[in-house]
Amino acid sequence: MAEFISHGLGITLMPYKAVVFDLDGTLVESKIDYEKMGEQIKELLGRNGMVEHIEDRRKAYMVTRGGAKTLLEFGLPKENLESTLIELDQVMNNIELDALLTMKLKPNALETIQALHAERYRLGICTRSHRAYADRVLEMYELGEFFHAVVARDDTLHPKPDARQLLVTIDQVGAQPEETLYIGDTTTDLTTARNANVDFIGYWRDELWAQRLIDGGCEKIVKDLLEIIEIAGT
Repeated sequence: MAEFISHGLGITLMPYKAVVFDLDGTLVESKIDYEKMGEQIKELLGRNGMVEHIEDRRKAYMVTRGGAKTLLEFGLPKENLESTLIELDQVMNNIELDALLTMKLKPNALETIQALHAERYRLGICTRSHRAYADRVLEMYELGEFFHAVVARDDTLHPKPDARQLLVTIDQVGAQPEETLYIGDTTTDLTTARNANVDFIGYWRDELWAQRLIDGGCEKIVKDLLEIIEIAGT
């Protein structure tokens, strides 16, 4: 076995059967306008009666990531919850789709996926992106044939960092958590893996996010996705 510990669970004692990837920042890179998204979310929540002020896009992301529970905790009137969730999804989906024109594959992403597929790994994608966006990305690069399951944020009531989105993905690819490796570029991905008790490898998106992963306790980060092939087979 390779000498790595992903998040304090110890070293896996058998070769992996499945590899699940995050999408944005891990397999693909797109210039999603998060500033615009944050501003639209702030405006939407204020218009729908949220009591607590949303100062910036990071807080807007935190609130929306928490789902219905967090929206209510931040003072959104309960009677506006259902319509707000629908509008939030539309805002995020539209801005993600606008970014498709800036899309490009991460270096060696295709080669890594093809090699893992050829070795008969069960492959999945677990993403907080919208399903329409994920499907378009797979279509653009003809990747759909390689993946046994794709679970996007609107495919589940419990998106990342809730463990259930990742666990559903693993179940759909036909594997167990203890025989699955999850690859992601953010602390949300790391937390999701930890919550699901799944081994995690960080992908070096950039120096800032790599440091955030390290600070969060990630002990293995790769700069080249091709490294995943060796790690998955050890």
